[in-house]
Amino acid sequence: MVGFVVVSHSKKLAEEVIFLAEEMKKEDFPLLNGSGTEGDFLGSNPLFIKEAIEKAKTEKGVIIFVDIGSSVLNSQLAIEFLEAEGIDISDIKIADAPLVEGLIAAVAINDKKSSVVDILNELEELKTFSKLVY
Repeated sequence: MVGFVVVSHSKKLAEEVIFLAEEMKKEDFPLLNGSGTEGDFLGSNPLFIKEAIEKAKTEKGVIIFVDIGSSVLNSQLAIEFLEAEGIDISDIKIADAPLVEGLIAAVAINDKKSSVVDILNELEELKTFSKLVY
């Protein structure tokens, strides 16, 4: 199974998104919070993200779910840090999906057969998913 990391500007928001997503888990896999900064201010820290990636990474890889802006940039920087340490980053990806809906969907479909690519392909559909049907 794939491991997941959540990176938000708000550590508390990420905790709540993880709490909600945990309800959809059918299997046991890492689902970690990589959010926050020193002193628990709003923002993100690439070193915190790197540590969460290292803990969440399974033999199938890890997907990072982000909110906006510096969460994306700091996640990219964390991946670069791992690469500089000689870690294979080919199976570490940032999801281009809504934070809440993306994480919930990914958690629901993650199983022993899933790969990072499989899950990211499924998440592509969320870009055009409409919540309202009239």
